[in-house]
Amino acid sequence: MGGRKSFVRLMEEKREQAPNYVAFYKEVHWSRKKGRFVTEAAEQNYNMMVELLNEMPPEDAGDDNANANANAVFKEVLGSRSGYVKGLGHLVIPKPSESLLSNREFIRLREENEKNKAEAEGFKRKLESFMVDVSKMQACFEEFDRLNSRVTELESQRESQRETPGDA
Repeated sequence: MGGRKSFVRLMEEKREQAPNYVAFYKEVHWSRKKGRFVTEAAEQNYNMMVELLNEMPPEDAGDDNANANANAVFKEVLGSRSGYVKGLGHLVIPKPSESLLSNREFIRLREENEKNKAEAEGFKRKLESFMVDVSKMQACFEEFDRLNSRVTELESQRESQRETPGDA
């Protein structure tokens, strides 16, 4: 089917249909003139994809599931990165995926995380200030106890001095 049609034109024609990258891979790498794949590597990749698809459970064979499975197998065999699908070319423009939608969720969670970090830092500063105040209060109690025992000691000395002159 490839022939003289450009890759981009083929992609646009297929855009109306639910994408099946494995079938599309075969279309763009098959030579009708020669009756075989254009390269051995293309044939090996396709055979590996078909093999992986055949290993999938039959209950996943519905149209939507079949295309999703084929696309997952395609990406597993060839790999992918945003805006580029290895084996199909750099002009592939992917549809917004669930990962893009989940990026919004990720951004929301990151913002929430930053807010929570700021709050945690505020509470940490308050706790540190509280601990300093508790240490100061503890020092004051220790000073009070020391002074209180000194006062008790002085009172007992005064009591003993009062008793001593009376005995003499």
